[in-house]
Amino acid sequence: MLKGYGVSDITTSQPVTEHTLFMTGSTSKAFTAAAISLLIDDNINFPDIHWNTPVHSIIPTDFVLNDSWATSEMTIIDILSHRSGLPRHDGIWLANITLQEAVQSLRHLPLTASPRTEFQYCNLMYTVAAHIIETVTNQSFQSFLRDNIWLPQDMTETYLSLSDAKEANQDISQGYFEDLNGKVVSSEQVSVDILRGAGNILSSVSDYAKWISTLLNHGPPLSPGAYGMLFGAQFIAELYPIEPFQTPTLYGLGWMIQFYKGEAIITHGGSQVGYGADVVLLPERNFGLVILGNNMNGIGAGADILAYHLIDEELNVPLEQRADAAMNTTHLSKHILSELYPDLPSPPLPNPLNLSAFEGYYTHPAYPDLRISSDCISNSKAYEVLNRTTPDLCISHTRPNDYSKDMEWGLFHVSGTYWLQLVLWSGGLGASRVEFSIGSDGLVSRLGIEIEPAMAKRGEKIWWRHAQS
Repeated sequence: MLKGYGVSDITTSQPVTEHTLFMTGSTSKAFTAAAISLLIDDNINFPDIHWNTPVHSIIPTDFVLNDSWATSEMTIIDILSHRSGLPRHDGIWLANITLQEAVQSLRHLPLTASPRTEFQYCNLMYTVAAHIIETVTNQSFQSFLRDNIWLPQDMTETYLSLSDAKEANQDISQGYFEDLNGKVVSSEQVSVDILRGAGNILSSVSDYAKWISTLLNHGPPLSPGAYGMLFGAQFIAELYPIEPFQTPTLYGLGWMIQFYKGEAIITHGGSQVGYGADVVLLPERNFGLVILGNNMNGIGAGADILAYHLIDEELNVPLEQRADAAMNTTHLSKHILSELYPDLPSPPLPNPLNLSAFEGYYTHPAYPDLRISSDCISNSKAYEVLNRTTPDLCISHTRPNDYSKDMEWGLFHVSGTYWLQLVLWSGGLGASRVEFSIGSDGLVSRLGIEIEPAMAKRGEKIWWRHAQS
């Protein structure tokens, strides 16, 4: 059954149909892993590429990590099962760079675990996989997917390029989010090319239905061995069961594996600015579903609720035994300052320098270069959690892309050289600790932001160098 609900554009009231295109976020990863499997099964053209082939041996110039052992030993399975030791470092997506430059930036990014010891979801490693495919095939990632996966399944409503979908005159849904005033705002179909491999696919439920039908029937173009690898447990994502599941969460290659009411569930969600997606397979019952929608946070939670309602219906689960799904929230706590800085002195230490001393350009070899200014725009709604209307300093990107151009970064002095950062982006509000280093010359030398969550848990920051230093 294929069905559209609601509208794809609130300004025109264009109805959603089974042919309306949505950005499908991280459900794209399943296609990336499948594409890699085609290389591995092609012993004529790619005899040296196997699941355990070190990535560095395939793209030696580009794939270098900041640990020599990890660089030499990291395999294709490692990068596709999120056991590389590299955390998200999603801030890389905010830079206006190419996919190859994003891969080359890995050498400047700290690992937060030894390889193969922890599950750390890392979008960047899926862009590495896309770069492998483009390098060894001399094809764009989009053309490889189109020729080898999409067209063989008659998936004619699936794209990796927003511009190509527009040129084909497809009905592309607008993406939406709620701003801090509760107003529904369009994300303007924002898409960044360097996300390919990790996300960025646009498709319809009609085409995704063909995809999940192929997967459930273990059909071509993938081989039986490929299905074993993609759906097999390659690593433990969550050691302890998370309600409503009965076992630890496992990760295959582009897929989560969980068990619910005795049934194996193979699934992956996806989110992209303004869009949400969920794909769920129950292989033993030949049952699958796909949910695509045009609100990232709303669909992310709503898709879980709807998906498990449909699964419970399929399994005939009694009402009193059915799963509960919780809605996520993106609101910051009113106590965010004391939560991030629980041991503030009273009174706080004064700022050691005038605000003008912090202004200027800050550079990092991987993360986007930043500019700090004291000429800030007031946004009282965003900053009311701190009872402020305007930040002390504000940050902008020197080379923004479509993802970062509308981001608003405000810095608020806390105590001494310590600050708090609030980031407003696509209706969401995030907070992190910030620190400035002052050199022996009395000048600001570095800016440190707890921008990477896995590092922030350990109190570690990403450091930018002040350009004057």
